[in-house]
Amino acid sequence: MWCKNIFKDIYQFKVAKVGEVIMARHLVREVYSELNHLVLFRSIAEDCLVRKASNLMKLYLDGNGGLDALYYEICHDLISIAWEEGLSGDLWKEYLLRLIILDENAFSLTCERSADGISRSLSEAALHDLNILKKWYLMDWGRLRKGTGSNTADFITDFQMDSGRTGREDGRYRAVRRAFTEDKPVEEILKVLQDYYQGTGCGEMGLYRAFRWEEGRGLVPVKHPDPVTFDDLIGYEKQKETLVDNTEAFINGAPANNLLLFGDRGTGKSSSVKALVNKYFARGLRLIELPKHQLVYFPDILAAIRSRGLRFIIFIDDLSFEDFETEYKYLKAVIEGSVEARPDNVLIYATSNRRHLIKESWKDREGDDVHVADSLQEKLSLVDRFGVTITYTSPDQEEYLEIVRGLARKHNIEMPEDELTEQALQWVMWHNGRSGRTAQQFINYLLGNSHRGRF
Repeated sequence: MWCKNIFKDIYQFKVAKVGEVIMARHLVREVYSELNHLVLFRSIAEDCLVRKASNLMKLYLDGNGGLDALYYEICHDLISIAWEEGLSGDLWKEYLLRLIILDENAFSLTCERSADGISRSLSEAALHDLNILKKWYLMDWGRLRKGTGSNTADFITDFQMDSGRTGREDGRYRAVRRAFTEDKPVEEILKVLQDYYQGTGCGEMGLYRAFRWEEGRGLVPVKHPDPVTFDDLIGYEKQKETLVDNTEAFINGAPANNLLLFGDRGTGKSSSVKALVNKYFARGLRLIELPKHQLVYFPDILAAIRSRGLRFIIFIDDLSFEDFETEYKYLKAVIEGSVEARPDNVLIYATSNRRHLIKESWKDREGDDVHVADSLQEKLSLVDRFGVTITYTSPDQEEYLEIVRGLARKHNIEMPEDELTEQALQWVMWHNGRSGRTAQQFINYLLGNSHRGRF
């Protein structure tokens, strides 16, 4: 009798295992077959790594060889991307989530401008795609790994990134991840995704805060922007207040001016502009850095961002022209005067060490032009195209010492105040004069000495 029961248990175990395999193959076949049914998010189906995953499923379903080689190739790709982008955890889920966040389509772009404008048809198409993407997100890679016959650890489902290389993400990003991971209904995922696109934007413009223009590629993200904040910039409170007030109005859709930040070197003009995008990134502000020699691409940049729901500051750093350079005439038309209107979601912020931007000489004022005043006015008119000029002057001695003391507190430098003052004033005489940059260089010097145990 016991022998009969053993054979019965073995039979039932085998039936259960066969049933489990059949069910597993059915689920994989369902996920595999629906990939090409995507409508709005169809570009995800064309992604190279998604295609490899699709081919892996086909090999699994057909029972053909080569399954293990392709599986490890996908592992290699996922870990390489994790290293570049700072991903951790379940790498397949993180990668697919990133594709969804970055996808620019009719639904995500409409949400970026206003989630209230989503039509019923567009919502239904999005729900259709999210049903498919949710299955791909929840795909069991352990099942496919077992198909390779491998006994290695399934490291791509619990990948730990080294400290210091964690990717940047905000609360909206984490909310989208939770909605997919917790297997929420697609209607709820749709609402969370709408909130993300509307608040943060879609595509690379939703993920990154600063961009540059590259010929042949267009706007490309700056993946490691300067993290400077206004707390790092001590002093110049009135200048920062004017800058912030103008930018706040711009973000809120109120009238705002193009700005020229003029003043002495090292006073924090460029850092103030970069601090803006770090302050207002979550509210949809983006920075596009445009060198003077790339002004010819200005119309192309406007075409790329005109219809976006985000706000853009085009930042021209260290702007000035020699008297023989005529690009300033082009810039005048770009800022104000061109037939093409500048979009409401774009402002121009520039910094310069020259008050009037274009080099002047006594010859300009006493030259042989019949209408000297007209020629002079043409050169001076460029600065008038900036509605507001904010002046940054070198600090006096007490202001300079206040910056030094503030930076010392920020970096926890413990030194008697009279000694700090004496060394800071000596540093000014030996180096670049009084400025915020000089103060920071002095603090860097002290920090370097502290690591060497010299104070």
